[in-house]
Amino acid sequence: MRRRRGRWLTVGVPVVLAGGFGIASFMVLGVSSLVGGAGLLTPFLAALGIAAVVGGGSGFLLRNRRPRPARLARTAEDVSAGTRAMLEKIVKDSAQGRRRIHRMRRTVHGPTERHLLDRAETLLLRVDALLSTAALQSRRASDPDVMLLEGMTERYVPELVSALEGTVGFLGEASTEDTRARAAANLQRIDEQLAVLDGRLDRLENQIVTGVSRSLDVHSEFLRTRFAEQPAEFPERRAQGSPRSTGSPTER
Repeated sequence: MRRRRGRWLTVGVPVVLAGGFGIASFMVLGVSSLVGGAGLLTPFLAALGIAAVVGGGSGFLLRNRRPRPARLARTAEDVSAGTRAMLEKIVKDSAQGRRRIHRMRRTVHGPTERHLLDRAETLLLRVDALLSTAALQSRRASDPDVMLLEGMTERYVPELVSALEGTVGFLGEASTEDTRARAAANLQRIDEQLAVLDGRLDRLENQIVTGVSRSLDVHSEFLRTRFAEQPAEFPERRAQGSPRSTGSPTER
C-alpha cells in the first residue's frame, strides 16, 4: 500500500508556500505601488491571488490520492453473471469502507487509532488486489474464499471500524481512568481481530501464488519434454542451409 502523506505535508507545506509567496508578492508590489503613488489595494489583491494559486496548486500536487478500485479484467464471457455480481458488490463495499476510513482520519489523531485505521484500509486494499486476479474471477459466487472476501468488506472490517469509532471518544482526559482503560482494552481487541483477518488473507494469497507456481512447474516440464531434442536438431538444419548463406553474390 502506498504510504499516506502526513498533514504537515498535505496541508502545512501548501499553507507555508502560499503565505510566503503572498507576503513576498505584497511587499514587492506594495513598494512599487507606493513609489508610483498608488494605493495598496491592488498589490494586496494581487498577492491574495498569487497565494491562492500557489497554495491550491501545491495542495493539489501533494494531496493523498485515493487508490483505484479493483477492475474485473476478464470479459463477461469468462466470468459468470453470479460471480460478476458478487465481485462488483465486494468492490463497491470496499470502496465505501475506504471512504469511511478517510473521513475518520480527519478526527482521529492518536497513533494507536491511526494505526488501526491503516490496518483496516490495508485489508480492504488487499481484498481489491485479490479480486483483480484471474484465480478469484474464475470461481463461483458460492466459493468459500469469495464469500470470505464479501464478509470482510460487508461486515467484518466495517464492524471493527464502527467499534473503533465508538471507542476513540472515551480515550481523552475527560473520561475517567477506568473508562480510558476499558477503551484501551477495546483497541487491543480490535487490533487482535484485524490480525486474524490479516492472517486469513495471507493464507488465501499463498494459495493463489502456490497454484500459479504449480502451473508453471507443469508448463516447464512440458516444455522440457517437448523440446528435449531440439538443441541437437538445430545444428543439422544450419548445416543444411549453410551453402545458401555462404555462396557468392554471383552464384546466387
